[in-house]
Amino acid sequence: MTHHFKMDSIPGSLLVIGGRHESWYDMISLTGWKIERCADLRLSQTMIDRIGPCIGLVDLTNDDFSLSAIAYLASNNKHVRWMAYIKDNQLNQDAICQFIVNFCIDFFTAPMPEKLLLSSIGHQLGMLKLEKRVWPDSVTDNQQRLIGESLSVKRLREQIKRIASTDASVIISGERGVGKSLVAKSIHDLSSRSKGPFVVVCASALSEKRFEKEVFGIERESHQAEFHTKLEAAHEGTLLIKDITALPKSQQQHLLDFITHPIVSTPNGEKEINTRLIVTAYNDLEQSVRDGEFLSELLYLLKILKVNVSPLKERCSDISSLANHYVLHFSREYSTQARSISHQALKMLAQYQWPGNVRELVNQIKRAVLMCDGQVVELEHFDLPIQNQHSRSLKVIRENSERDALIQALDANDGQVILAAKELRISRATMYRLLSKHQLITE
Repeated sequence: MTHHFKMDSIPGSLLVIGGRHESWYDMISLTGWKIERCADLRLSQTMIDRIGPCIGLVDLTNDDFSLSAIAYLASNNKHVRWMAYIKDNQLNQDAICQFIVNFCIDFFTAPMPEKLLLSSIGHQLGMLKLEKRVWPDSVTDNQQRLIGESLSVKRLREQIKRIASTDASVIISGERGVGKSLVAKSIHDLSSRSKGPFVVVCASALSEKRFEKEVFGIERESHQAEFHTKLEAAHEGTLLIKDITALPKSQQQHLLDFITHPIVSTPNGEKEINTRLIVTAYNDLEQSVRDGEFLSELLYLLKILKVNVSPLKERCSDISSLANHYVLHFSREYSTQARSISHQALKMLAQYQWPGNVRELVNQIKRAVLMCDGQVVELEHFDLPIQNQHSRSLKVIRENSERDALIQALDANDGQVILAAKELRISRATMYRLLSKHQLITE
């Protein structure tokens, strides 16, 4: 079947990753398509976030970028319909064939068959339009939003808005898996730097030498002029350093020096860097300073603004909305029938303590969606250690019940302590004592 599209409006966006300007660009543009070329892979995610769902064409004919970096980009942007443009002899390379099979819905060999390309991107645009009609907008946002209506999430959103309007350094603290990186991205997206790059580096994932080279460019050789450090890549944008407490003292000192004097050395001379610094920590930085593991001067420079992200067990009322959101997200991604979660399964999810927080919940939902054959995800599709729930002592159960009652009363009264105390039929003094006991009073 041939697909025809009216040309009375711009059909869509074609994002070309890599390559050189070729004559077929002009031909495709004349038909109404908007072609945007990304020559710098570090800017690709920012461009995709701005464009939204689109057709992505990866030009591999000039070996501009590493295939693993392109694969990482493709795997993290399922709302882009990827195609590949290669040379005929590249079909002999297993890695390229694997990339095409895993991530692409079509591929073309040079020279570009213009009519075939136009037909293919037209058909894929039609598929994108159908998806927009069939799937709710909430599952096409690449997960980049904070989900939930609990008091702590509402407060977090307000805090993010206030912080985003400034340009100061931020520390985001919280347990593993609560979504600290998402909070950092939200701050970036709402800031005046939103059109600039958002660069992420994980301190615990890199060796000391590699961190030193990739972030600060130390021991970069003169012939590596094309090599850009993470700080250079984050110029005019935001640099997120995850797990800051994993940074060795020597690198802490380098970071301290950079904050006080934001200059990096390049093969072409010194370059001043304008970037906003956000760091995440899952353990107590103040305690790390007391233990002599973290530089106090660095903490004081970073701790201009601080955000704490609550663990999932403290916002049980958000579990249902999170679970339903990710059921639709993974159902769309893996083309399954799952559309909702049974009441019994939701009750079980709400009772679980979630030591791995939102990350653990997301992984459980993904597994359940893949295991489910029908439209409703049931209890049997999850793999949670429910038996551990029954081994808790009576004291722990009472403590958790008391804490849950406080959280629910605050949620029901929009955080008004006096109204929540009245609902629980306790005095204001008792209410504050209990809030302090359960560490529910925020800074």
